[in-house]
Amino acid sequence: MKKLRYQVFVNNRVIELLGSTAISMVIPPIIALYYGTLDIWGDDWGWVKNNKDLHAVIFTVLATLTVIILFLKGIAEACKGNIEKKYNNLVESLLVFFNGLVKKKRERFHHKAKSLRNTSNIFSKITQPKEQLAHVLDGTKHFLISGLNIAPKNIGITIIQGVPSTDKWWYEIKCDSQKQHTKAKLLMNGQSTARHCFETGDSLFIPDIRKGIKEGVFFASERSNKIDIGSVFCKPVRVKVNDIDYVYIFTIAVYGQYLCTPYDEVECSACEKILDEVADRVELELYLHSLKQFKENGGNPP
Repeated sequence: MKKLRYQVFVNNRVIELLGSTAISMVIPPIIALYYGTLDIWGDDWGWVKNNKDLHAVIFTVLATLTVIILFLKGIAEACKGNIEKKYNNLVESLLVFFNGLVKKKRERFHHKAKSLRNTSNIFSKITQPKEQLAHVLDGTKHFLISGLNIAPKNIGITIIQGVPSTDKWWYEIKCDSQKQHTKAKLLMNGQSTARHCFETGDSLFIPDIRKGIKEGVFFASERSNKIDIGSVFCKPVRVKVNDIDYVYIFTIAVYGQYLCTPYDEVECSACEKILDEVADRVELELYLHSLKQFKENGGNPP
């Protein structure tokens, strides 16, 4: 029903044509002039008074079309107003998210710098990638809640880490430690979005998980089987330190809601770009996380 309403009142060429500047400036004056002619000179001009039946039909048709057009434009403007309001809220929430990441890191640097000595391991003390990653995941969740109106209970954000050569996979970080997720190894060995991204090396956004299931790039877990709508975004990250590969899969999964309108290509594309920007921040911290793991493990694999 929502899809039909959207296609009828928003994403529709007829609605776009009716809302165009040219139509709005030309058609109303012509119709008003015709109505005025009928009213003022209807009893004097022959082409009017001699064809009253024809003009009665034309008048009825134009009056009916005018009412219909005004009704459609009114609903379209209301829908577009809601979309614009949603867009403004999204931009504001995104700015808050990015500013929050910078502020968190700045505060940590400022706090740690006070106690540094010239003999200290500055990298180890200043750089806390796992703490920053947890903050990024929390910030992402808050952004989805405030910017996209996603219910907190419907959000799952995780980072899977693994050693492909030994088929070892685990959740390195989870936004909500209490939330039960499908086992990482089961996802990476199954027909999942995470596995698909790992194999292709590219990020993937699926606005509607039902389509992902049909295309074989989404693993239907126990939770997703109970709730048949949702969206998922995955980005693989590979970091090579010396001769060791660090492999991660960053995932944002939403069940019971859509991250964006799945049948609006423009909105889906915009949402994917935003998620890619978020994932880039995660990737940066994963580079630092890998370097720290390499140092703490003495150059051995995780």
